[in-house]
Amino acid sequence: MKRLLTFFTFCAALCPSFAAEQHSPEALEKLNQLVQAMVEAEDVVGAELLVIQNGETILHEAYGWRDREAELPMQNGSVFCVRSMTKPLIGTSILMLVEDGKIKMSDSVAQYLPAFDVEGKREITLQHLITHRSGLPMSAIMSLDLSTLDNIQSVAELGGKEELVFQPGTAFKYSDQGTDTLTAVIEVASGMPAADFVQTRILNPLGMTDSTTMMSENHPLRARGCSKYLGMPGTWDPFWNTQQESLFPFFLGSQGLYATLSDYARFMNLWLNNGRVGEQQLLNHKLVAQALTPSRDPLGSPTGIPAVRTDYGSLMQLWTAPSSTKNDGARKIVAFGHGGSDGTHAWVFPEQNAMVFYFTQSRGTLSGYKVEAALGELFLGVPVPELQEITPPLEQYLGYYWENDDDNYMAIVRQGEGLAVEVPGKALVALDYLGGDRWRVELSGEVLVFERSDSGEVIGFQNGSDHQVRFTPSPDLPTVAELDALHQSAHNLDLLESLGPLRLNSTIDFVTLGMKGEASSLYAWPDRFRMDAIVGTEFEHMAVNGKQVSYHSRLKPSAVIEGLFADQIRLGHHLARLGQWSLWHPNMEVIQQLERSGKTLILVRAGDTSATAPTLFVDANTGIILGEDSIAYLEGMGRLGQRVRFGDYREVSGMQLPFTVKTKFASRMLGTVTSTVQDYGLGEELTDGVFELSD
Repeated sequence: MKRLLTFFTFCAALCPSFAAEQHSPEALEKLNQLVQAMVEAEDVVGAELLVIQNGETILHEAYGWRDREAELPMQNGSVFCVRSMTKPLIGTSILMLVEDGKIKMSDSVAQYLPAFDVEGKREITLQHLITHRSGLPMSAIMSLDLSTLDNIQSVAELGGKEELVFQPGTAFKYSDQGTDTLTAVIEVASGMPAADFVQTRILNPLGMTDSTTMMSENHPLRARGCSKYLGMPGTWDPFWNTQQESLFPFFLGSQGLYATLSDYARFMNLWLNNGRVGEQQLLNHKLVAQALTPSRDPLGSPTGIPAVRTDYGSLMQLWTAPSSTKNDGARKIVAFGHGGSDGTHAWVFPEQNAMVFYFTQSRGTLSGYKVEAALGELFLGVPVPELQEITPPLEQYLGYYWENDDDNYMAIVRQGEGLAVEVPGKALVALDYLGGDRWRVELSGEVLVFERSDSGEVIGFQNGSDHQVRFTPSPDLPTVAELDALHQSAHNLDLLESLGPLRLNSTIDFVTLGMKGEASSLYAWPDRFRMDAIVGTEFEHMAVNGKQVSYHSRLKPSAVIEGLFADQIRLGHHLARLGQWSLWHPNMEVIQQLERSGKTLILVRAGDTSATAPTLFVDANTGIILGEDSIAYLEGMGRLGQRVRFGDYREVSGMQLPFTVKTKFASRMLGTVTSTVQDYGLGEELTDGVFELSD
């Protein structure tokens, strides 16, 4: 969707008069109340917030729980694993070694790490690694047991064996593997462990006594450590606490630092002061400026501040805006900092001489974007519209919308007590009510303005120059019953009733992440399903016995589950998609007909607008299911768009089954996952309780 603020409005919002003003006490209190409200709404389990301007702390508060199960409240000075906020310390270390004359950014990684002295890897430079342009995948250790590795050098060696995602220097891809490789280079170039280098060159000079590169079992900072939680608003499950062994057996430069907010503020203040701490110049100011220069490719992650985009420098995230009224593409830094995947965030606003730190221990929260929007108001004068507590009847907005009938539809659906925009396979974004027929798109700040007919009926909405028209599915489309019969006759999964249970053994290829594994799926007519998958040290078991769903993973003990995740498991398999729809989807609706790649497709929504629902793509001539677009829930990442496409259909005893399933996630980090059937068995003998996971 296009931004609603025009460039001229944006320039007015960021004009020098705003930069010269001090913070607004009202906006500061609004920020405080925002975080408190998010904790009360269980958007996060706990949080700590620190705001500093002109060297003075103007807000420092703790909210919620440090350890919910032990009933330990969050307190100022709590210790968080900052995950990817470790990366800027590795970037700083590399720049220090450049200043020391130990390395050059143009150096080949192969000069320091023999594992990269191979065909295709010799072209990778330190500059490529520090700007995420090396072509290395996200991680080579995501599915490994780290205890089987000796040190960071072992991690780097794995990267030397990984297939590159693209040729070095030709594109941008955020990569933990690249940062861990740089960490290994630090050890070779400095002649000391990377943890010691970070300690002696950064933590000690900055007085970061409440930070550590390793949370050993007896470390004194454990007493203030935060338990970690995984899930989504309202459903947070603990996955680590301070009584357990360390998450990492050695220092990972991509994600291993533990710190308090005040300590991390000392580090970011070094960058705000152009490499100086007191009278000491720890880092050359020219290298600081170089690191804060945007690379050629935008980061592309969301931002809570309208008309500001995210870029990336040298292991530092940048928030940028057009630098002039000339259409020359130049950008200026509005803020810099970084985030961490467990819910930690840091922002530095150089023109306002301000820093903000918002740390949670809730992996999968999007609350940081709400805080970011409040910071836009606090420091940049970009107002956050006041929300209305009383909303009009929601039913009047629910429905299907498109720009024209050749486009895939989108839907306005219920989400909890409010509304959301669902773009099937791409995104689900909540709407906040502003009054009248105006709703703000959460995170982006864009505004939807609904339009009405002369009789008062909602007929569409506008979003800047975008215009979506509300439509009712054509009565000329086939009925659900007709399509159900057509696709059942095409796939013939009811033959399982006589053939017996079907087992499919498949390989799983996480193409973008560079991970591979195996899965075994068991289907018994009409409504029983089980899947067991192993990818390295990660595993996932799920079972459906009619309406009951049970689940088990490394992070979640075996249990019967309910809610969104359970519904996703119950409906995300061949029996629900290719079998008898009426057993699984009571409220299906035929939405539209499209012409794609020479085929006529019928889009069938497996639910109404009372919530998000999968959309099936049915070949109008054959009845074969070609794909499904939906909004999936992923542990640690929340709700994400996913597009599933079925291919390589083969006959199996009269049934038509896809032997390849390709899933493309809306997250660039996850990218594409492919499942390929290697062999199958029919008439499988079932053991007692196979469709129920025991404790």
